[in-house]
Amino acid sequence: MNLQERLQQLAQQREQLWIALHETNGAMKILEQQILETQAVPESNQPSDIEASNQESKAESSKSKA
Repeated sequence: MNLQERLQQLAQQREQLWIALHETNGAMKILEQQILETQAVPESNQPSDIEASNQESKAESSKSKA
């Protein structure tokens, strides 16, 4: 492989990495927004750890009865 071909290959690879970087940054921004939205929900609307645990237990017991 001569230097011109290698240079072309590296330019293509750089372009692919640049695209991947932008996709990753976009995904991170979406996740950050989702986290902020989740944290914005008042805690009174979210079940406490005990309530969530009780709901899971009820769901499991109803599955085992079926």
